[in-house]
Amino acid sequence: MNKDFDRKTGIGGSDATRLYNGDWYDLYLEKIGEKESDDLSNVLPVQMGVHTEDFNIRWFEKQTGIKVVGEQVFIKSKKYPFMYCNIDGVLKEKKALLECKHTNAFTNEIKTAEKYKAQIQHYLMIYGADKMYLSMFFGNMKWGLAEVLPDKEFQKQLESVEILFWHLVQTKTPPPDFVDFNNFNEQIKEHNNGREIIPLLTRQSKS
Repeated sequence: MNKDFDRKTGIGGSDATRLYNGDWYDLYLEKIGEKESDDLSNVLPVQMGVHTEDFNIRWFEKQTGIKVVGEQVFIKSKKYPFMYCNIDGVLKEKKALLECKHTNAFTNEIKTAEKYKAQIQHYLMIYGADKMYLSMFFGNMKWGLAEVLPDKEFQKQLESVEILFWHLVQTKTPPPDFVDFNNFNEQIKEHNNGREIIPLLTRQSKS
């Protein structure tokens, strides 16, 4: 991550996961500066992922023969600059990305890819990539690999969610505690006494 970048000024991959899981209100409070983000420096599973990332990249290269040509690549969306991502690896293979995860020994490739679906699709959408490899350490005993392709319908929904959420942040309009990813428009409308909220970015794109 760019050390000078303030996470409160945009929506990143981990934010996309929280929005997908319905955690709008706490994220909203963090973005407007009324709540501090959780301190993850003493959360062992998180730090294991951080400190094994470089080794994960080298292991991926060794097992697949695919060269990683860029690491910790930070980019913003050209269309919506408040959307950003910090990509673990950009590959020599055209329009392909790498995401590294260190997770527990009791899960598998399919469950892990589903758990991070929003983050992965957020990255694919912003970068415009054709695929993302998910390189996973399960505990310290097993390595797994998944290839994830863009899900255009999901990306369209995710983009709409992020646009609406960011509009709420900018206008300081509190969302409900929990928002259903598949019914977010109706839920936000109901929360605002039946008033539909049309973000400025959406209105501009239609004009």
